[in-house]
Amino acid sequence: MITFFIIIIAIIAILFICCLIERQIIVTRKQKICLKNLPHAFNGLKIIQISDLHHRKFGENQSRIIKRVQKLNPDIIAVTGDLISRDMRDFSSVQAFCRTLSGIAPVLFSMGNHELDLPFDIQSDYINTLKNAGVHVLLNSSYLLRHDNSVLCFTGALLDTSIYRNENFKYDSLNPYSLHELQMTIGVRSECTVLLAHNPLIFDVYADWNADLILSGHVHGGVIRLPFIGGLLSPERKFFPKFTRGLYRSGSSQLYVSAGLGKLRLFNPPEINLIMLLSES
Repeated sequence: MITFFIIIIAIIAILFICCLIERQIIVTRKQKICLKNLPHAFNGLKIIQISDLHHRKFGENQSRIIKRVQKLNPDIIAVTGDLISRDMRDFSSVQAFCRTLSGIAPVLFSMGNHELDLPFDIQSDYINTLKNAGVHVLLNSSYLLRHDNSVLCFTGALLDTSIYRNENFKYDSLNPYSLHELQMTIGVRSECTVLLAHNPLIFDVYADWNADLILSGHVHGGVIRLPFIGGLLSPERKFFPKFTRGLYRSGSSQLYVSAGLGKLRLFNPPEINLIMLLSES
């Protein structure tokens, strides 16, 4: 019996050490995505996706992330929510980080559930902080990238808190989310569109809206990743969530989920994502 407990303690200690070491790593996960409707003018467009940073710090003012992004030389930087955590009130480091990112490429931001949970006055200060740092904050609005006569639309969906939690901050009895609700908030898709939407768990709604590509985060890669199985847990305390990391398809729509940078994780190193868009023609 004593030997059994020693083995268990040793395993826990090893996993804890692995977790500590892994937290210091930043992986650049690269993905080429072919979009049927992508105008040829944007063939080869490079998007850096940053998601779910929360409280994590990778050097002063996120200098390690900045160096990585500079080296990758993106055309667009998409921040898909939870750049902060709901208990944060000092956004000075976020402002410095975003100001530097904005000097590299246009930075597009959509809200995550932690930002949605900020008190209204704090949320307003936070949004102004991002805007003052040069960030394009997409609150059910779009950023149009133009080249000659071609347009690529980036739209940020401001999702309702009820798809994340109920009024008691519990994760049961969550409200369904419909295509009609999405259309009422962001309109009807027209041009080739990259949709920034923090929560990937309603991929079917985004696909019904005919988004060409959805960039999401939220699930943190499933927190712990198991061989041959994938992510173990979602923030909603659900085991084996369907969309945890990587590329998924539904009809003509594709969903790319970043495992993000923050929160507890195991066998699931922090990551930023380099996405290259390719046209079929």
